Amino acid sequence: MHEGLQELLAKCKLHEESVEFLKEVCSDGPGKFESMTVEEMRQTSLDWSKKYGGEVEFEGNVKEFKVPSFASSDGIMVSVYKPSPCKPRTPIIVYFHGGKFVAGSRQTDDEIIKILARDSECIFVNVEYRLSPEHKFPAAFDDAKCVMRWVIMNKSLIGGVNDSKVGVLGVDCGGTVAATVCHEVPSIAFQILVYPILDLRFSQPSCQEYSNSPLLNKLLEQFSNMFLNENTESENVRASPLLRQNFSNLPPALFILADNDPIKDQGYEYKRLMKECNIDADSLLIKGSIHGFFTLPGHFKELGSRAQEKTLSFIKKRGTS
Repeated sequence: MHEGLQELLAKCKLHEESVEFLKEVCSDGPGKFESMTVEEMRQTSLDWSKKYGGEVEFEGNVKEFKVPSFASSDGIMVSVYKPSPCKPRTPIIVYFHGGKFVAGSRQTDDEIIKILARDSECIFVNVEYRLSPEHKFPAAFDDAKCVMRWVIMNKSLIGGVNDSKVGVLGVDCGGTVAATVCHEVPSIAFQILVYPILDLRFSQPSCQEYSNSPLLNKLLEQFSNMFLNENTESENVRASPLLRQNFSNLPPALFILADNDPIKDQGYEYKRLMKECNIDADSLLIKGSIHGFFTLPGHFKELGSRAQEKTLSFIKKRGTS
């Protein structure tokens, strides 16, 4: 058994869904993830989504669009999920997947997006932003900013109406992206940050407390090194939005945080800074959970449903009010 897993099981109260998942994916022993090539990491991310994501019934349509981009001649591909039924004056939520800026794709998060779109009766836009190490910082943020502006200007084209509210939902490093675009793009109505990475220096107490945990122990630094051009960029406020000085113009936020997660303190700190500026910010800590549970609803049925319920309630409150 992975040494970090033994330590985690001994000191933490993990939900049985978390225990089963960790035992299965860590069965090959320590060093499995740290020693993977980029291609192997991406394939593993896809394999997990297929194995643990479940199969979701979705009535509606999914269309692809290519968003023009000054930074990429190929444009930025997005998938637009419009459920049936769909709310009148439907909110539009732009979704940024996780994967530490190296792995993940539109495909890996397909099932959770179908659940959220179906149950909220809202439109979701799933973004294929550029990944590192092929496209280092700030490529992902430039793509996100471009897509957000395009969505705001093309609500009717993708199935909404002119007064549809536009929000963002980001998971993991997608939370970094979502948080940053809220600082840079006006007219975003709300933000949902799911165990977001908000400070690439990783200096918070929870980062030290869970420094030997499986899945994220050495990977945070490893992925960060692949993403950044140089270490000093970890202090750039686009890459580490927790370091920004002004939080007064941000939209309301919901933080979904994992219990046994090296980066959970970053979410709490960001929430505190928002509330100090009188910005509405709510959070839900999913007890017994681990980083990654949100996008694997086929396995994390109970833990996932708690997070989904809170997310849907927030969308209903902020997207239609």
